[in-house]
Amino acid sequence: MVETKGKNWPPCHPIIYHDIQAEILESEAIQMAETSYKLWLAYIVTLIFNLAAVIASAASGGAGDLIIQILLASIYLLIWPIFDFISRHLSLYRAFKYDNLNSYRFFFLITFLDILFGVFIGIGFLAGGGGGLIAMIYNFQHKLIVAGVFNAICVFLVLSLTMFHTILFRKVYKYLKSLHEDWNVIPGTGK
Repeated sequence: MVETKGKNWPPCHPIIYHDIQAEILESEAIQMAETSYKLWLAYIVTLIFNLAAVIASAASGGAGDLIIQILLASIYLLIWPIFDFISRHLSLYRAFKYDNLNSYRFFFLITFLDILFGVFIGIGFLAGGGGGLIAMIYNFQHKLIVAGVFNAICVFLVLSLTMFHTILFRKVYKYLKSLHEDWNVIPGTGK
C-alpha cells in the first residue's frame, strides 16, 4: 500500500503536498528548488511594486492610458504568480523529484518566458501594464518624483529578478548536463 502525504501548501487552503527538503534528495537540487521558490515569492513582490508604480503614475497624472495600465498590472498580479508557480516552480520540483527530462524541458521553456516577461515589464511600455524604464523616464521628465521613484524600484526589482532567473536557468542546465551528458533541449536533434 502506498502511503500518501497530506496536502500542506498553501498554508491557508492546502491543495498540494510541497516539501522540498523531504522529497528532493541531492543538496544541490534542494538549493536550486529553494531558490526557485524564493524567486516565485520575489515575483509576487515585484508585481506588487509594478502595480504600485502604475497606480502612483495614475495618481500623479503620469504616462499612458492609465485605466488600461492599472487593469493590466492587476491582471499580471493575479494571473502570473499562479502560472509561474504551477508551470515553472512545480516543473522544476518534479524534475528534481523524479529526474524527469520533460519536466526539465518545460522548466527551461517557462523560465525563458519569465525572462521575456521580466524584460517586457522592465521596459515599461506605456500601454503595457508595466511600471518600468520608459514610464520611469517619462515620470522623472515631467517632475512626477513619487511615481518615478516607484518606477525606479520596479525597474530594479525586475532587473534583479530577471538576472536571478537567468542564473537559475544556467545552474539547472549545468546540473542536468552533469547527470545526463547526452541530454538535448529538443529531443532527437543532437543540440
